Amino acid sequence: MVTLLLTLACGGGEPPAPAAAPASAPAPKPVAAPAVEVGPDGPASISVPALDAVPSDPAAIEAGAKVFADRGCGGCHKFGEKLVGPDLNGLYARRTLPWVERMILDPAVMVKQDPQAKEMFRSLMVEMPKQNVSTEELPALLAYLKAQGG
Repeated sequence: MVTLLLTLACGGGEPPAPAAAPASAPAPKPVAAPAVEVGPDGPASISVPALDAVPSDPAAIEAGAKVFADRGCGGCHKFGEKLVGPDLNGLYARRTLPWVERMILDPAVMVKQDPQAKEMFRSLMVEMPKQNVSTEELPALLAYLKAQGG
């Protein structure tokens, strides 16, 4: 503003032309995210123990009941009714064993990458928090879920 007034006052005539805007660089092209392999068992990026079957011995079921209680799973899940999370009755009829394992071990990745987990999130509007169930505790928890009607 001061330059403009001095230029006009000193007989400079027209105010100086504004500086040309620098040429803008072309917008970067979006980079596609790498494809994630997701099958009926969930994203393969979540490593799960290879189990031929869910344990059915009483000691495993009892240990699984303790994991279920210690992690507070019953605060969101029940057998025979929907609470915050889905009803656990019939779980193994609806989902594969590896899918259940992956959902327990890393629910955040499942909700981001697995279509079934995404749909559950859309309908329930709550994401299962990671419960830090170890791969050593997992078979017992699976045994408890199955014994209760899962």
